[in-house]
Amino acid sequence: MRKSLAHIKTILAYIWRSSPGWTLGNALLILVRGVLPLLLLYLVKLLVDEIQALAMVEAGGRDFERLKVVLLASGGVFLINALSASISILVREKQSYAISDFFDRLIHHKLNRLEYGYFEHPNYQSVFYRALNEASYRPGRIFYGSLGVLQNLITLLLMAGVLILVHWSVSLVLLLITLPVAFIRWRHARALFQFKKRNTRLEREVSYYNRLITAPDFVKEVRAFDLGSLFRSRYQNLKQEWRRKQFAMLQQKTLREGSVQVLAALAFVAVYGMIAWRAFEGSVSMGEVVLYFLALQRGYSYLQELLGRLAGLYEDSLFLDNLFEFMALRERQGDSRQEDGLHFPQPLRRGIRFENVGFHYPSNERWILRHLNFEIAAGETVALVGVNGTGKSTLIKLLNSLYEPVEGQILVDEVPLNRIAPTDRVANISVIFQDFILYNVSAAENIWFGAASEQPDPEKVRKAAREAGIDKVIEGFAEGYNTTLGTLFEGSEQMSPGQWQRLALARSFYNDAQLILLDEPTSSLDAFSEARLLRYIRSITRGRTALIVSHRLSTIKMADRLVVLEGEGVVETGSFDDLSKKENGHFKRMLSSLSDAMEA
Repeated sequence: MRKSLAHIKTILAYIWRSSPGWTLGNALLILVRGVLPLLLLYLVKLLVDEIQALAMVEAGGRDFERLKVVLLASGGVFLINALSASISILVREKQSYAISDFFDRLIHHKLNRLEYGYFEHPNYQSVFYRALNEASYRPGRIFYGSLGVLQNLITLLLMAGVLILVHWSVSLVLLLITLPVAFIRWRHARALFQFKKRNTRLEREVSYYNRLITAPDFVKEVRAFDLGSLFRSRYQNLKQEWRRKQFAMLQQKTLREGSVQVLAALAFVAVYGMIAWRAFEGSVSMGEVVLYFLALQRGYSYLQELLGRLAGLYEDSLFLDNLFEFMALRERQGDSRQEDGLHFPQPLRRGIRFENVGFHYPSNERWILRHLNFEIAAGETVALVGVNGTGKSTLIKLLNSLYEPVEGQILVDEVPLNRIAPTDRVANISVIFQDFILYNVSAAENIWFGAASEQPDPEKVRKAAREAGIDKVIEGFAEGYNTTLGTLFEGSEQMSPGQWQRLALARSFYNDAQLILLDEPTSSLDAFSEARLLRYIRSITRGRTALIVSHRLSTIKMADRLVVLEGEGVVETGSFDDLSKKENGHFKRMLSSLSDAMEA
């Protein structure tokens, strides 16, 4: 419970920061609406008493002035109640935007600073899933639930004062018959939280199979292999299993609440009997009877609502564990802030040096790279060579600061890479990954994203497109560089995988970076397109430092030097010609294996 209160306090502090003005407005409306229900009941009591008093007077001697005042007051309070309800909806909607925007920024900022390794590890996908699902609405529910509790408390305290007039024990009885229901709801809230945490994988599997059935990305292969009925069956089975477990919990809660409500009904009958007996004795007026009956009925209703909201707050605070677990994930270490970071050397003079670099994933102690020592001279093009799993793409990600070395350091002209300001790194390191993103925006924006911190330059966009050999394709579209690409939006143009890869290369060329990283840059191209693109790569890397990962000999041959990886580190380095002639060399054995495979 103490942890839940701490979570609620933290979230309410966040909400105050998100919109202090709207928070005060909401609190004021809650205060007004907390008093209005009792005021309406009291006016009903006055109205009934006045009607009863007038009914006992001869028709000619009746004075309706007091009745008119009560009626006007009732109408005024009714109007205030209705208007405050409408204004509350307006204020609540406006503040919900501010709360949603605040937590969106909080989550996005955290995601941007998380260590990249979390995104590639399955154990953390459930943490992301729970946090991102809960963050969208739980904070708002806690805030409005807290305001609702405050409103209910104001109303209930006033109602309790009225019920004490019947008998001191009535309010106590009312509280006692609702406490068991509250206990049941709080217990269900904890059980639901534990259930969802245990079954996050099941919930994610349901979501995954739904995406396989509905998302356009999967339609081609699902239909080609006739997997639709299989996936639908799995989706239905998993969803039914999820619902069956959740419904069983709800069923138990309902049965327990039902048994407690029997006791509540008996207590109500006894209290109603007490009020009726006092009316027969003449100790209370008919207006007071109406007031007590309504106060009892509404008091019970408000008390149920209060305890329900408290249970809801408890449930929401439990689920906030997911958000705080996510927020506690480790951020990138040594990631310099812009104002504190060093500058990327201009121009690069010595080059890039890996000094005893080692790396393994946070959840796995198996080293991917270890004791890695080699240099890339300024202006040199180096190709990384090795079988799959030797850490070539990991090395690209280390250079791009997606990963941080577990051991050692990467130096740029003797400046530690992780101490260089982030925007300086982005401006001076350009990269294209083998699993590059297909942005469903205009062709011009797809290229401009290579240096989005700068203002778009149409001439520079066209130049990058020419260098990547994609300019003729883009110019062939009706809207040219303003054409939206992809399949998500109306009026879009689709491109082949090879054309998308050339567009991704144009994005890389747009950035006048000193260091160019290319991870399988020609993997989706035919032989003719590859030959043309290699000419562009030679021209764009001339005078710059480049690191290329490729399995194609034509791409490797263009490098000034090869670095051969095996095991956890570098086993060989030299030019293509030198390594291909080296007796018993690792690279020569790789070439022999390739030749044998092609002959077979």
